[in-house]
This record gives sequence, structure tokens and C-alpha cells, in this order.
Amino acid sequence: MKTLYAFILVLLCASPIVAQYETVVFNYDRTYFNEGQPLPAESNLMLTGDADSKVSMVEVAIYSTSNTDKKALYTNSWKKRVQSPETRFTLPINYPLRGNEKYTFVLNYYTPASRSQQEQLLQQLSSGLDAYIDQSFVISRSNIELRKHPKNMRSDLNAIVYQGLTLYRNQINYEFDGFSDMVLDKLEQINNLRLRKARRNVVATSGEDNQTVRLKYAQEQLSALKTMVNQEVAQYANAQLLALTDSKKIVDYATEKTKNVVALNVGYGGVYYSGDFDNFSSATAPYAGISIPLGKAVFSSNFWSKTSVSAGVFLQNLEFSEDNVATGPLVKRPVYLALGYRALPFVRINAGATVLQSDQAANSISDFDVDRIFIRPFIGLSLELNFWVDLNR
Repeated sequence: MKTLYAFILVLLCASPIVAQYETVVFNYDRTYFNEGQPLPAESNLMLTGDADSKVSMVEVAIYSTSNTDKKALYTNSWKKRVQSPETRFTLPINYPLRGNEKYTFVLNYYTPASRSQQEQLLQQLSSGLDAYIDQSFVISRSNIELRKHPKNMRSDLNAIVYQGLTLYRNQINYEFDGFSDMVLDKLEQINNLRLRKARRNVVATSGEDNQTVRLKYAQEQLSALKTMVNQEVAQYANAQLLALTDSKKIVDYATEKTKNVVALNVGYGGVYYSGDFDNFSSATAPYAGISIPLGKAVFSSNFWSKTSVSAGVFLQNLEFSEDNVATGPLVKRPVYLALGYRALPFVRINAGATVLQSDQAANSISDFDVDRIFIRPFIGLSLELNFWVDLNR
């Protein structure tokens, strides 16, 4: 047993996994991939296809269903270099697809936004923001009241801009991250504004009463807020915008059928019976069983893909001493359940529990008897072979 433990510790190392790409060609006219063949599964993809000379960006999004209103499983984009004559896009998809499944793809094509498109976008955003600000304040005799908390108002203003920019992207990866804290400070300032101080801050003409002056002061503050908001939006809208000019949607496209692999383990293990480290009783025997991995390498971490739940049977009874032989229930051989870890490509370490049944006083092995069943820990080393590779779902 000590020799077995030492050998197992030496084998605790990991084998590297090398990522590979499979090329997938998108046919724009026929709206399918690889001449209509199923998409490769369980590997990263390299998507390529034709792009018009005016196209500066191609964006791909992958969805698990045909409902593209939900958040995409994966997105990536290709951008053409400025002044490049390239008419073909190539972009990696670092999201392995599961076999025997269907996915929906959306490919969006963007071209540089013209000056008139930028001006129209700014005008639309400005109108929406100004309208929201106007209806979000109540001006009374003494103060200005916000209909919502300043932070909630800033969130609403952000949402208006995000919605307006749905059909636009940016050439230089400059994203609109929302309105600044300066806008939030201005909202809080207006919310705390007291109009009775209006005459100190507004130049009043002759004949204007206090109420007129207060209203004028309130409108000046709201106008300053609108100017601040529109200036921050203009900084983004004028920075090399790309406009959506074409889109392709491929619904429920199938992936290739993958093989279900069953792992067979054949090895040698030791079972502890009693005693301490210097003086204990144990027995060893060969065993065989199957293992079910807790994850696939392409979809989970290296640790979980190498870890499995194993179950099997010892191929002979365990002799702890001359007068102490153990079998197992039902199959008349010790059975085990364990966690396993693949330390080398074909070598798995198992550790778990063995279900045993003691022999009778006459030293003969009998049928199932619950009073003579007991459990002991075991550890083993096995070779792992994959088989039944053509079992598809």
C-alpha cells in the first residue's frame, strides 16, 4: 500500500490543452455556412465571408433561440483598416458550440455614417433628452421638484441615448458609458434649488414680478442642464460613427452530431481495513468500472474536465488476513464509488468508498446479509479507455 501511495503522488501532473480553430465560410447570398453543412461543435471557429468594399465593420452575435431580443450568448466584430481595399472579413469565434444543438446567428454590416446621418442622430437624441427633462420637473412658487431621484433620472437619460444608438457603432472602440457625475451633480443642484433667491441670480427687467423672475431663473437652470447633456452626447456622436446598413439572420442552424464517450477504467486499488499508519490492515485487488466526467474540456475548467465520478467492482475478493476475507453484496464482489482525477492522458487516480460484506464464521462467502455489510475507504490507480464512441443522442 505504501508503494501504491508513493506512485500515485508522482503521477499528479496535468497535460496541456491546445486550442484549435475550424474555418467556417458564410455564404451571403444563400444565408448558410459551409455550403449548408452543420457547424463544427466543441471547437473554436474562424468565421469568414464576403463584405462589400464600403463595409467597415461586421458584427456577429450568437443566440440559443430564435428570440434575438434576449442577450446574446457571444458577440464579436471585425473592423477593416482605414482605406483598406479588403472585401472579405475574418473573425474568431471563441465560443465552442455544443453538438446536436441549434443556434441563431445575426450578422450585422456597418458602413461609415455620413455627416447628414450624424446630424440627424444628434437631433433625434437632443429632442428626446430635452423632452424628458421638460416633463421631469415641477416648478412651484418656491422651488423646483424632480419627479424622480437624480440617480434614477440619470439612468433614464442613459437609456434614451442607448436606445438611440442601437443602429450605430464606433470605429475606434469609443463607447458611450453614460452621463458623467457632472450631470448628476447638476440634477441634484436643481432639485435643491430655492427660487426665492432668483433675484440674486437673474437680471430682471422693469415690470417683472417675483413669480416671473423665479420662472425665468428655473428655466435658465433647466436650459443649462440640457446644454450639458447634449454636449456629452455630441462628443460620442461625432467620433467616427458607423451606421447599420445590412443585417443577416440565420435561424436555428444545426451543429454537427457529437459522439458520447463512455470511459472504462481498469486498474489496481488498495482498501484500508483498520489500524494506524505504521500498523494497519489492508488488501489490494484489481478493479474495473466506468467513469462519468463532471465537465467537457471545451465547456468547463481544466480541473472539472479531468474530474469524474467512477463506479465499479473489484475483480476478486479482498483478503485482509487468512481468516478475514471480504466480498460484496449482490454481485459477490466488493463494489466501489469514487471521485477520479485524470493525472495523465490515460491514467486516472481514484479515491472513494468500497462496500464490503464479511464472510461467515465458517469462512465461506454467502449471499446478501445486511448485518455483515460495512464500508471502507480505498484508493486506486487505473488506465482509462474511451469506448462506445458512436452512441449519439
